Amino acid sequence: MTIYWSGKSTNGIWKRKYEAESFAELFNLLMDKEVINSYDYDIYNHAILAKFDKTEDDAEFYDDDGETDYDKIQKFIDTTPEAELTDEELWILIAEQNGNAFYQTFERDNGDERVEIGKEDFDENGKYKY
Repeated sequence: MTIYWSGKSTNGIWKRKYEAESFAELFNLLMDKEVINSYDYDIYNHAILAKFDKTEDDAEFYDDDGETDYDKIQKFIDTTPEAELTDEELWILIAEQNGNAFYQTFERDNGDERVEIGKEDFDENGKYKY
């Protein structure tokens, strides 16, 4: 089922609308269009670290000189089987990225109308039900 996303800036001048078939597709689309992004860090990897209560500043990610070793972070993400975000976590991650799109809506079809996507649209494992 199609996810309808719209976002606008606080002054309402900047507006965008996109459609996707999954939250992963929507996340990638919004990243490609630079609607959500951070020039300081990879927001997906940052969210994965947060999911495991870790940060780039954890000692396990330091090199011999005490500097952050991003290869160690990537290795952690690549070798941890559960290091993926659920649909619900992606929904939250997108919504938190409000630099361009301060106001965002996520909608789905419900018969002949669109309804806003909410927490109840995800199962206990964070999978989108529609």
